[in-house]
Amino acid sequence: MGVNGRWESLRGVRAVLFDLGGTVISIDHPRIARYLAEAGCPPAAGWVGRAERAGRLEVDRLVRAGTPPPDPWRAFWEQYLLAAGAAPAAVDGLFVRLVEFHRRQHLWNRPEAGMVEALGTLARLGYRVAAVSNSDGRAEWLLASLGLAGEFEFVVDSTQVGLEKPDPRIFRLACGRLGLAPEHCAYVGDLISVDVEGAAGAGLRPVLMDLYGSYRPEEVPAGVPRAVEASELVAGLQGGPAETGEGTR
Repeated sequence: MGVNGRWESLRGVRAVLFDLGGTVISIDHPRIARYLAEAGCPPAAGWVGRAERAGRLEVDRLVRAGTPPPDPWRAFWEQYLLAAGAAPAAVDGLFVRLVEFHRRQHLWNRPEAGMVEALGTLARLGYRVAAVSNSDGRAEWLLASLGLAGEFEFVVDSTQVGLEKPDPRIFRLACGRLGLAPEHCAYVGDLISVDVEGAAGAGLRPVLMDLYGSYRPEEVPAGVPRAVEASELVAGLQGGPAETGEGTR
């Protein structure tokens, strides 16, 4: 199936659900670069892409192996920091600094490039827009602090509902709130094991948002659209939602 054919798989979609961290909201890369430099490990050019890929691949490996949270989260950061140029002996200290900052404020704290415009355009095209996030109970607060709360009809926060992606129940909960069957909902996320495979397993139509080029084309599941920038997502959904008149089931 070609690139255009992959986007054809979204025909009939009436709502677009989004992951947040790594999809709508970016990690604070400048802060991490500063922490690395202060630890005597200034990152070299191109470090962001290398680090983002290493972290995602490690999460995918652990999630598929059934490793329970929060281990994949810590493993993400360990591999991320090593790929960014951290000396192995510095990783534990850097991880502690990151956790402390994240608890005080939030490590994902800036909109991804072009995402605000993309969210607004999708709404104007007639799509319903919501979010499903593996978060710590602060997803709504975070969106409000970034001025993004108004872009989403609602947010399903894993801590608040007691379910975590890739559990299909959290995706279906969101579909139920929309009053739409899963096949009429797209899910946009940055992790293949958590977002793409999780959404597909729940019957939604997944889209990989690969803003950092973390996955090679051959690593993307067959038939799944892959967007490397927000405008590409909008272009793939440009036709607008189908008016099927269909309710929940």
